[in-house]
This record gives sequence, structure tokens and C-alpha cells, in this order.
Amino acid sequence: EALASAFHDQEEELRILQSLMQDQNIRSRSISEEEDRAMESLNALEIDTHTFGEESHLVTKQCSDVMGEIDALSKVQLSSIPFHIDVDWGEGVRTQTVGRYPTINNLRLAYRVNQKAGLGRKEICAAWNQAAQLITFTSGLNPSFSSSNVRIIPLSYPCAKIVFEGQSVHNLGWEALDGEDESPHVPSLSITLFLALLSELSDHIINSSERNGALHASTSPPFPMTTTSIDSVDVTCLGDTDTASWSSVVFCIAVNLRWLSQLVLPSDVRQVII
Repeated sequence: EALASAFHDQEEELRILQSLMQDQNIRSRSISEEEDRAMESLNALEIDTHTFGEESHLVTKQCSDVMGEIDALSKVQLSSIPFHIDVDWGEGVRTQTVGRYPTINNLRLAYRVNQKAGLGRKEICAAWNQAAQLITFTSGLNPSFSSSNVRIIPLSYPCAKIVFEGQSVHNLGWEALDGEDESPHVPSLSITLFLALLSELSDHIINSSERNGALHASTSPPFPMTTTSIDSVDVTCLGDTDTASWSSVVFCIAVNLRWLSQLVLPSDVRQVII
């Protein structure tokens, strides 16, 4: 009986030891799994650290390149771009028989070609291109300005482009400088869109001047204009064959462009011929 009792006690201890061993094995496996996960996390962290180092190097290089470009751009004198606008005629100017037009950088700004005056598509496209550059340059001096639906692309060949509502593209001139199959005049819709952009830009400058308390008499353009009219002429009502009215509209645009250059551009940028 004593032997049976001792055997029973030994059996109970063995059972307890086996239970403790099982618990220990479970904990060992759990610890091993935790170590594996920790090693995986450490490996991932090392990979991320390496990736971050490469990206940091690339970003540093890009920042260095950008700073180099900024430094190079700071040395570019954009203010050296001249805009000579002439809208007045005195003695010795062209007569009506050979053509009398407003000029920008000595290029005649016109609605249509005039063979008698020696005025062709190339000069007209170049003149409107200069006008488009003036608008673009002035917009750059007013970074808070953003047209609602008109964008201009001045440096395109053979003529400047106007993008309307981000969908349609219109030529501020002719797509081809030679040939007789195209219209003899600048597309009226292009001039209308140019007027809309000029009007929006002018209103923005006037409103900014009012907010800054810098409003004075010369802040108002010589010819009042809206996005569809200038000098009380609604351009949307003009037919393409109404050359006289469109020529008058172009003249008024040129006068307001001269006002714009006098108002916002430094004196060393603009040289207005009066």
C-alpha cells in the first residue's frame, strides 16, 4: 500500500512536469515566433532605411538642381523684353492708301491683310504674337490673376493660340502663311477671346489697385471694355465682313494694350512711341 501511494505521487508529479513542459514548449514556440516577427520587422526596417537613404539622396539632388535652375533663372533679365506700341499718327506716317495701323514693336496689328499696304499674314501673325506675349508677361507680373476660361499660348508657330475652356484651340492668325485658300482676316472668334482675356486681366489689375489704395486716373483703360465689347461695340454682333468695325476694334485693343504696358510694366521694359 505504501508503494502504491508513492507510485501515485510520482505519477502525479510526472503529470505536473509534463504539463509544465507542454506550457514551456508553447511559450518557447511563441517566443520563437515573436523573434521571427521581430527579425522580419527589423529586416523591413533596414530595407526602408536603405530606400529612404536613396530617396533622400535623390531629393537632395533634385533640390540642388532646382536651386541651380532658380539661380540661373534669377540671372535672366525678363524685363529686357521691349514692347513698343504706337497708336498715334503724325506727319510723315503711312497714309490711308498704303495702310495706317497701330503697331507693336514696329509690326502692324490688323484684322485683315492689305496687299496695297504690303501687309500680309506673316506680319499680322507676328504682331498678334507680340500682343499675346504682352498679355502673358503682364499676367506673370500678377500671379494672383487667373482667367476663368481663356488661356493664351504666345510662343507658337506660325501664330499665337488661344485655348477656350480647355477644349477648343483657336488661331490668333493663320495656320499657313502662304496660299490663297484661307480667309484674308484673323478669325473674329480669336479676337473676341483675346478681348475677353484682356478685359479680365485689366479688371483684375484695377481691382487690385483699388484694394491697395493705388487707384488713380490712368488706372482706367482709355476704351471701356467687357469680355464681349470695347468702346461700346459688341463684337459678338459684328460680321466677319465688317472690316471697318473690326479694324476699329483692333485699334481700341491696341490703345488699351499701350495703357496696360504703361500701367504695369517697368519703364525699362516698355518704350511707348507717341
